[in-house]
Amino acid sequence: MASLFTAPKFLAMPSIGLDVSVDALRFIELGGVKDRLTVLRFATRNFPPGVVADGRVRDKKKLGDVIASLAQEYHLSFANIALPETQAYLANMHLPYVSPKEIRDAVELHLEEHVPIPVADAIFDYTIIDEAASRRKDALDIVVSVLPRSVVEDYLEIFRGTGIIPKSFEFESQAIARAIVPRGDNGTFFVVDIGKMVNGVFVVANGVVQFSASLDIGGHQITQAIEKAMGVPYEEAEGLKVKYGMVGGEKEAALHRAMLPAITDLRTRLVRHHSYWQTHHGEKVGGDIERIYLTGGGANLKGIEEYLSAELNLKVAVANPWVNVCSFENFIPPLKLHESHGFSSAIGLALRDTFTN
Repeated sequence: MASLFTAPKFLAMPSIGLDVSVDALRFIELGGVKDRLTVLRFATRNFPPGVVADGRVRDKKKLGDVIASLAQEYHLSFANIALPETQAYLANMHLPYVSPKEIRDAVELHLEEHVPIPVADAIFDYTIIDEAASRRKDALDIVVSVLPRSVVEDYLEIFRGTGIIPKSFEFESQAIARAIVPRGDNGTFFVVDIGKMVNGVFVVANGVVQFSASLDIGGHQITQAIEKAMGVPYEEAEGLKVKYGMVGGEKEAALHRAMLPAITDLRTRLVRHHSYWQTHHGEKVGGDIERIYLTGGGANLKGIEEYLSAELNLKVAVANPWVNVCSFENFIPPLKLHESHGFSSAIGLALRDTFTN
């Protein structure tokens, strides 16, 4: 998906991705050239719960201070930025064929038919689906990404004065897709980004995110369920979850019982979204889903692949966020794999420059 804001191409800048999640900033810088990339720098900065909530920044000063501190420490000047998608919309439009210079006007004319935001209050960009992929010769299949103008203006205000100039703003889902779907693979994949507070699910087909949703369940809720059911402190509950996950013997039965309702709820919601795509979109653009990719910190939960695949009847695999960076034969990233899943969005943002060069 095209970004919501892009700087002029003549500005040659570092390939840096900065992901703003609900509880942390993550940045990564890539160097080298396509197919021979390396990680130059990376870092995470946590901030208190509530600074970002429901896709909106609730404490602009606090978030700005964290960004400024990171920029000063690592001498950051420019970055591709990921925006949370809770307030965002994706619209699939099928428009009569018009010339390239008329597309934006055509999208704007029909925007309010697809999203509940007045055109005057919206910032949008669009991606044209390849004609061969969409099988439509007399029309345009377009995916439109939309955010309330107030959300974009909030982030522009926050970054102003931090030392970092945004090169582009982009949805997290498209950044993650760029990181985990092998370059040039135009298949149709269901991606589950299991974060700490929110679970993002989306479908990427022909290299473009064409459907997305946010679920109010993540690793935090699973840990809370363990904490409550087993009567242990939060830190201990988190440790048990990480150590055993969904696998183990009779000794871990109480742990599994504690986790099961939350994970079953997650699986039920994934089945629902998978069915929605298959019945509403599969025949139009992209076709049937071929595989489910797991990423985000929750992808490290032991046994989750097998549990989710049991009802979805699809191959479920933990994604490799380095698939478009290096092969591991020439370069081993300085992050451990379980840490890398939390950097999927930042990696995809940094790869944005290499995909367009």
